[in-house]
Amino acid sequence: MATKWDPLVLKYHRRNQQELGRLAELRQHLKETEANRNKVAERQQYFRKQLHANTLREVDDWRVMKSFLSDLDALRNNCEGQLIEIRELLSRAQQQNRRTGQLLQKYEHLQQQVLDTRRAQRERLEVDAIDEWAVQSYARSELARDLH
Repeated sequence: MATKWDPLVLKYHRRNQQELGRLAELRQHLKETEANRNKVAERQQYFRKQLHANTLREVDDWRVMKSFLSDLDALRNNCEGQLIEIRELLSRAQQQNRRTGQLLQKYEHLQQQVLDTRRAQRERLEVDAIDEWAVQSYARSELARDLH
């Protein structure tokens, strides 16, 4: 049975599904970025140990290693910045999805009220029809008795 709320329920159901998909994508991106940051941190740690362990390196090797470590620092800081942005996006997406979920529940509730009202009216009509039939049936049987 169609109600005037059906299009809104459908709209917000679709939007809810899209937002849930976006949240899943953001969570996956967050995991990947955290993994990348951890890999960079591991590499930094490894190369710092190498730098401290090999004191016999030439000056040019030290410069290259220091430059590389500074690049890894910049890369790790970039990952940290991305993580902050992703967490903020994730938070906003969750808030938006919460609002969409609330709207969806509201319209589903209104839709259900309309359906319940229609069902109650239909049942009332059926009961009234049965009562009318019973009254007419009784009147016919009384008339038939009177005629005999």
